[in-house]
Parts: sequence; structure tokens; C-alpha cells
Amino acid sequence: MDVQTIVTQETARQDIYKSLANFYRLPEKSTLADLNTLSAQLSNLNSDAASYISSMQSELNQSCELEILRIEYARLFVGPFSLPAPPYGSVYMENERKVMGDSSMDAKRIYQSFGLDMSNSIKEVPDHVSVELEFMFFLIYKEIESIQSNASEQAQELIYHQKSFLSDHLNMWIADFTDCVIEHSGTDFYRNLAKATRIFITEEIDYLKNVCISVTQS
Repeated sequence: MDVQTIVTQETARQDIYKSLANFYRLPEKSTLADLNTLSAQLSNLNSDAASYISSMQSELNQSCELEILRIEYARLFVGPFSLPAPPYGSVYMENERKVMGDSSMDAKRIYQSFGLDMSNSIKEVPDHVSVELEFMFFLIYKEIESIQSNASEQAQELIYHQKSFLSDHLNMWIADFTDCVIEHSGTDFYRNLAKATRIFITEEIDYLKNVCISVTQS
């Protein structure tokens, strides 16, 4: 497979992770632009998640104001009085259902092994859903750099790290988390986001099982 074909495919994956990470942060005016990117790149990968993003676009265009989304975001993911859908992996992965558990610290160690300084570059808890999604973006970004440098072995190693992180962290709790969002959200916007996220992560697990990066110059 030639370099440009691989880069186009991996760029789609990279952009999807980045956009999903953004949607699990407080909504901003750029939300609609992120939706357009997310929809286009999911379609480029023929993802079953694309239809749910299209529904989000329709809702945002027709009836859902930004302020409504910001209120719903805070209610679901921030609190302070209750937290219907905690966006932290340790809540779902550990019996104590607490924030900053052992799994959180393991995620932090993984980030640090790649030179990411949690105190400066990452402001959230290490296993916040947006942070884990953005770490996948980072790994794919580094993979693309390796591909463009014709470093197939390094690119394949980064694929391995993507598979490992998904298997040991994000995929371990994303189903329970998105179930909470679907059950407790007061808007179709976040219900559809949760469904799209779960489908895409499932597709990613399947993709990473057998993918082999071997580049040839066109």
C-alpha cells in the first residue's frame, strides 16, 4: 500500500479521536465545525457511527442551542450535586468506583512514558474520557509521522501501543460509560454521541487486531 493511501486512512482515524475528545469537553462555538469533521471522516472509513453524528448535526442545526448543551454537559459529566455519567475510567474499572484509582495512575504512567507531562499538557484526570481519546489521537499522529518517514517498524510499534491502550483502558469501560450517558441524557445530542463513540471504539478494536503497516513509495 502506498504512503498516501495509508496516511489518508490514518488521518481519518486521528481526526475522529480528536473530535470525539472535544465533544466530551464543555461545548464551544466550534462544536458544529467539529461535527462536520467527525461526520466526514467517519464516512470516509465507512463507519456505522456516521449516522449518529448526522443525527447530532440535525439536532444542533434545528433545535439545540449551545447553552442547552453546556447545561446538559455539566449535569451529566461535572455535577456538583450528582454525576449521572462519570467520565472517568476508574469509576467503572475498579470495585471502589472512585476517581484517581490504580487504573488512573496506570494511564498516567503510560502518558509519561511517551514524554507527556500531565502537569503541563493535560489538565484533566488521566482517565477522563477526553484525555484517553486524545491520547489515541497522539499515538496515531506519531504513527503518521513514522509512515511519512518510511519507518514501517516504528509505525507498527505505535499501532501495537494503540491496540494495547484501547484493550487495557478505553475499551474496558466505554460500554458502561456510554450506557450511563444513553440512560441519563436529556438530549438526543449526547445519546447519539455516546452511541457513535461506542460503535467507533468497537470498530477500532477490530481494525487494530490485524492491521500491518508496510509502506511503499508511490
